[in-house]
Amino acid sequence: MGSERRECVALSLHATARALRRYRLRAVAVTVVGLACTGAWFVILSAGSDGGDGAALGGWGMVPLVVGATALVIGIGALVLARRMRRTLARHPWVACSCRFRDPADGDGAWGPPLVIGDRAGDGTQYALTVVSMSHRWWHLHKCDGGDVWFAGDPAHGGVVSPPGGELLLWTRPGRLGRSSRPARRANPAGA
Repeated sequence: MGSERRECVALSLHATARALRRYRLRAVAVTVVGLACTGAWFVILSAGSDGGDGAALGGWGMVPLVVGATALVIGIGALVLARRMRRTLARHPWVACSCRFRDPADGDGAWGPPLVIGDRAGDGTQYALTVVSMSHRWWHLHKCDGGDVWFAGDPAHGGVVSPPGGELLLWTRPGRLGRSSRPARRANPAGA
């Protein structure tokens, strides 16, 4: 039974395994860049304190620290998501779900427009999920709007979503605000 379960999980698909490896490689690369930039800032800092005139610390001297800290936060966050994705893809199969990517009634999610998925084989329950990704990645789901997406995980707790084929992996989580607690959006009658 264990081998049957292993063969039907999402990670057993070669395209998905490749996509996860690419995702992790990008996360490691961004983290290494963050470490290198932060290290460069420490070198600049020590050069400025070793009898220099201190000009190295002013202005452009802070750029490596800002870039490094930002890259570290993004890289470490991506590594955490890669681990979550691996765990989810190793436990759950891909399921084809109906997809509405932009639902005007739900407004914008914390990271982008909410993704509303519905189980085609189930009772028609729909789940509003937020895609946790940079915008240059989640826009790939726009072509799935009104069609299908693949989902692995528990929609009530989040999981991995991909356009059919499993070649682009995006982490999702349940929307944090319900309809009743989200402020209503009203159109400005003046058009401003």
